[in-house]
Amino acid sequence: MTFSKTPVLLALTALAAFSCNTKNTPEADKAIIKNVIHIKGSDTEYHMVKSLADAYMQLHPEITIIVEGGGSNEGIRALIQRETDICNSSHQFKDQDLAIAKANNISPNPIIFSVDAVAIITNHKLSIDSLSTRQVSQLLSGEIKNWKELGGADIPVRVYGRNKSSGTGDYIREKFIKDSYPSSTVELKTNEEIVESVIKDIGGIGYVGAGFLIDSTGKPNGRIWAMPVYIDNHAAYSPYETAAVKSGDYVLTRPLYQYVNGVPGDIIEDFILFELTKQGQDIVKRFGFFPLNDNQQQINRLKGLADARL
Repeated sequence: MTFSKTPVLLALTALAAFSCNTKNTPEADKAIIKNVIHIKGSDTEYHMVKSLADAYMQLHPEITIIVEGGGSNEGIRALIQRETDICNSSHQFKDQDLAIAKANNISPNPIIFSVDAVAIITNHKLSIDSLSTRQVSQLLSGEIKNWKELGGADIPVRVYGRNKSSGTGDYIREKFIKDSYPSSTVELKTNEEIVESVIKDIGGIGYVGAGFLIDSTGKPNGRIWAMPVYIDNHAAYSPYETAAVKSGDYVLTRPLYQYVNGVPGDIIEDFILFELTKQGQDIVKRFGFFPLNDNQQQINRLKGLADARL
């Protein structure tokens, strides 16, 4: 097997001086010797990463990549406990995660490989066409309890959210609630469960990665309403608008991460570089996610991960 290298990858050597490079430890070498990569974490990223892994294994049949979901926080736990080689995470490590990682001699090293627009979803029959960020906050925090308060029908609001393993749940809470979700929130394990619940509930509101609302042709599947969101006195933007997501005008936009421990070994490094190629980023787009913008590419370059194969 041939691994593609670029001069900028020499920057990884500098990273080693500041991080604990464990690829020579028995735990890390175990995966490399067996030519197996274990990936665990974000449910938002799961289907996209599984497709990326399948495409990579077609090119490198001697490599096996095992992809599991469970939520970003479960992936973080697994990386800290040396149970996975790559952690899929829809948010950055928190201070408490970094402290536990340090105590376990783990140096989490993040790579941005795609961009997500989080969609606020409602039932098609609700007949409210857009929401302000302030209204989203009031709805998710339980302050607004009936849709008639926003000019809609006399229907109670029911909030569907993710459980504590979810990075998306953490993201929405930090952005809109600043505290714990109200006790009335229906906590679910997966994005699919939220979508199906809101489809069945006219008063339902939830949140999912926009990629979960895209069909096999790359178009919105039409089963649910992805709410255009606006800041007061500004235009509303949809999570389906690529230009608005890339520019940040759609405010619920976030980078998606893969974390490795310190400096990755050759096999893991080559897979991550594959995800940044045109073929890899085309898969990202097919699943309703977005390729990296210039700033995010520059962040990866500074880590020694070039996009020279694009």
